[in-house]
Amino acid sequence: MISKSETIPSINTPQASLADLERNLGGLSLQYMRQSLELPLNHEKQTVLARLYSAANTLHQAVRESIVENAIFEICSNLIGCEQVALLVTCKQQDRVAFSGSADFNPQQLEAIRRNAKRILQEAPTDSIYIKSGPEDRSFLSSLGISARIPFWLDKSTKGAIVFFNLLPQRNGLDAGDCELLKLLCAYTGPCLAANKIKHQETSGWVQL
Repeated sequence: MISKSETIPSINTPQASLADLERNLGGLSLQYMRQSLELPLNHEKQTVLARLYSAANTLHQAVRESIVENAIFEICSNLIGCEQVALLVTCKQQDRVAFSGSADFNPQQLEAIRRNAKRILQEAPTDSIYIKSGPEDRSFLSSLGISARIPFWLDKSTKGAIVFFNLLPQRNGLDAGDCELLKLLCAYTGPCLAANKIKHQETSGWVQL
């Protein structure tokens, strides 16, 4: 478990064509699989590589099938252990925020998102992954009950974030393997959502806050 508050530099992935994105994610999946097979049996890093392979492969299939939002929620639930996940994206008008979330929020959490969406996106440092340190964390994001926040960019002017609230009871904080998954999501969420939007002309199912 990560024992102190930490911000992890994000990975900037250049906007790519849909074909390039599918090729990159497919290649990344194979890379994780090969790395896992090269390790001795029961090596501690095999579990991490298996989770990374699953995440990359899920995104790869999601881009093809135009179900990126659902795939992100699936990765967060099954591989990280958080079923209370929100996607926030700045609107073209820049004075509004679009919201898409999993189905497990309580009214208090939804109100916290509605009232604070802009600040959640703007909270510094906007280019780093935030992970709650524990009870001693007194940051603004922690005060809202947020366990982690991942920034991403749809394009040069449209930023977004994946916001994690309560982890599942069996999870006692986020570990180093989780951090690798967060970095992967940080790098590819923006390009994948952008590709999904391009294929559909617009992203449906988002609420304007």
